[in-house]
Amino acid sequence: MRTFMISALALGALLIPGHAAANEVADRSAAIELCRAEITAQAGAEDRVQFDNVRVRLANVRVNFDVWRDGRLTNVRCDVARNAGALTIAAITPALTTATAAAR
Repeated sequence: MRTFMISALALGALLIPGHAAANEVADRSAAIELCRAEITAQAGAEDRVQFDNVRVRLANVRVNFDVWRDGRLTNVRCDVARNAGALTIAAITPALTTATAAAR
């Protein structure tokens, strides 16, 4: 009985990450597009928002962008929550209005 429980737990641990990984690529692409659209709307210049990198975790997706304004580079981090299949922006750091004020 004890070995059965250990085997069941090990099998469950292998299957659950596999299910999450199946949505990883779709969530990554959707998070990049969602963040790019929001950052572009806040920054106001699509050609100056460049994708840097993405990191997918179980509960969230973190996307980094480079935003060029007035000849200055600002690294912007966008955290996207993975809530039961729906992606929502949890935070954009730094706030682009603050980044603009600090750059000037």
